[in-house]
Amino acid sequence: MKISIITLTKNNCQTLERAILSLTDQTYKDYEHIIVDAQSTDCTQQIINKYSRFIHTVLQDSGQGIYAALNMGIRAATGQAVGLLHADDFFADQKILEDVAALFDQGADIVYGDVLYVLPNGKIWRFWHSGQFNQRKLRFGWMPPHTTMFVRRELFDKFGYYRTDMRIAADFDMVLRLLAKDLKVSYLPRVITVMNAGGESNRSLGNIIQKMKEDRRAARDNGFNGLITVLFKNLRKVGQLRSLGNFFSKK
Repeated sequence: MKISIITLTKNNCQTLERAILSLTDQTYKDYEHIIVDAQSTDCTQQIINKYSRFIHTVLQDSGQGIYAALNMGIRAATGQAVGLLHADDFFADQKILEDVAALFDQGADIVYGDVLYVLPNGKIWRFWHSGQFNQRKLRFGWMPPHTTMFVRRELFDKFGYYRTDMRIAADFDMVLRLLAKDLKVSYLPRVITVMNAGGESNRSLGNIIQKMKEDRRAARDNGFNGLITVLFKNLRKVGQLRSLGNFFSKK
């Protein structure tokens, strides 16, 4: 099956090349790479030109936000499954897509895994160990790392695209919307993506407050108790920091 990988970028030329190479190094080659560029003014275009033979589609961000850009990429996707690889991130090893494709071949509708967050000096500060999926966990703030999720393309047409009336938490809304359905969800118990620490939702106190408000709205709109779901969602992050010890003990 073909997998469509969507990369959002805005002035990320210092990390975009690493992301592209982590995709071209995959042992599984039946994929397409779609880049949505938010009018970058750095050397992003030079990087795109350098690896143009590996990039199937380049779109220009409409300027309506991250989730509108994701929707652009999904609508352009021709693969049977869609995954994300943002310009600041990279795949953890060369067999990620091979193992993801195998789960889809076994009938999965959604595949997800674990993620590592790294600091600028390369040190790991957070290990998001997802664990096996159970719908009951959703009401208590459980969610898989959004950037590790691979979703059958047809599900977006069936259940809807990312909400553009949210600035930060439309990914949480999408997770709740899809995982609350009767779908086959498969966990790949390994690190799929390595991410730079930080992100839009954590860049300021205002963004953190905005995210909590949007998270609560997403929970309510999908039939969950907003206050309880968001409270446990944030408490889970503390456990992810503690789980670093478990991660290193496996090395």
